[in-house]
Amino acid sequence: MKKNLLSALLLLFTLFSNAQCYESLKFGGTHTVGLKADGTMWGWGQGDWRQLATTNFTEPNPIQVSALASWSKVFPGIQNTFAIKNDGTLWGVGSNLNGSLGVSSTAEYFLTFQQITTATNWLKVAPSYLFTLALKADGTIWAWGQDDNNQTGNPPSSESQLAPIQVGTATDWIDIATGTDRTAFALKADGTLWGWGANAGYLLVAASSVYSLAMPTQITSVNTWVKMDVGAQHILAQKTDGTLWAWGNGAARGVGENVVSGITPHQVGTDLWKSFSTGTGTSFGVKIDGTLWAWGNNTNGQLADGTTTKQYIPVQIGTDSNWDTVQARNFATTMATKTDGSVYYWGRNYNGEFGNGTDYNPGYYTSPQLTANICVTSLSTPTFVQNVFKLYPNPVQNQLFIDTQETQTYQIYSVLGAKISEGILSVGSSIDCSNLTSGVYLLNLTNGLGNSTIIKFVKQ
Repeated sequence: MKKNLLSALLLLFTLFSNAQCYESLKFGGTHTVGLKADGTMWGWGQGDWRQLATTNFTEPNPIQVSALASWSKVFPGIQNTFAIKNDGTLWGVGSNLNGSLGVSSTAEYFLTFQQITTATNWLKVAPSYLFTLALKADGTIWAWGQDDNNQTGNPPSSESQLAPIQVGTATDWIDIATGTDRTAFALKADGTLWGWGANAGYLLVAASSVYSLAMPTQITSVNTWVKMDVGAQHILAQKTDGTLWAWGNGAARGVGENVVSGITPHQVGTDLWKSFSTGTGTSFGVKIDGTLWAWGNNTNGQLADGTTTKQYIPVQIGTDSNWDTVQARNFATTMATKTDGSVYYWGRNYNGEFGNGTDYNPGYYTSPQLTANICVTSLSTPTFVQNVFKLYPNPVQNQLFIDTQETQTYQIYSVLGAKISEGILSVGSSIDCSNLTSGVYLLNLTNGLGNSTIIKFVKQ
């Protein structure tokens, strides 16, 4: 046993001794962007729309995307890249078709990062093909870019929205997602899911006569959603209990061959999942036991299961049980990471997507390929609730009540990570939130067994 462990450690040392390690890696479908511990930004893959701030069409090796060292989050789009600095400002580079960078310009692209408004409270960006959503720390959603199907949630529709415009007036949004077929989704603090834009795959409304929804509309009556990822015509959404659900159109729902298209959620298997992602007519997921699974279209072996057979329910990729995350987006390449920090790709490597120094490779790689010169240091944590409790009211004005049966410690953080307060929460007590300013906060609860749960809440 000790000999096997030593051999494994030596192998990892050999693989990563010359590797570049990143604190986080985000995959946009044809290019990957990562942040190092020093706050510098690096990337590889397709660059023809200047999404890597380079004039080269491909970058098969990691290059530094920005000379700055103050980046905190990155969000690669399909033809552009967005990033948030430590000061909360938002920046973008690459394609600006239909105003998709949101910089009040009709230029087709930008080679250098452009600041998007002067706001300093940006939290997350969800780029689609030609339109973009962004979430602020005050719980508001903003949109810009292509608007021909009401993607910006501000009727009437138009060809383009060149600058960010607020989606509705709500201030209790906590997450956002976009599909590549003009559809937008968002989660509220009360666990409800909302959608607008194109009704592709009947994702929003079962009636085929409804072409689009002009404003955010609640999708399903469920109020326990915590995470979602949207494909072109299907969605994967997770509940607080860790179960995975799907609806829309196609085999990528993973719920069987003869399930009718529409907005009725169907559970994907019976297991719990810690990571999942939608691709082009495909879906991928990592279960909490560390196994990797795939389902959907498989004409080119893109499911990496060793076949070209379309799979209507999840099939396992290999036998390893140390997978950590998977990111597919809506193209022909998929990226996955393991708990040892190793990074794998499969599918197309035509644009240097694998980051291993090669590009213009014809055909598909139908099994995970290790990129030995790259590693990631951060590990994912399941998004579902393990330390179960009820929190109300949410949004809150004064007293925040937590329905718990045991004493717990708590910390309240801003969405930018600053600790606001902490204390001990006994059974039947509440947390005074009257002094908090309006916005979104993170509540961390830890019970006597050391199990922690982080949940967002909104202060009105």
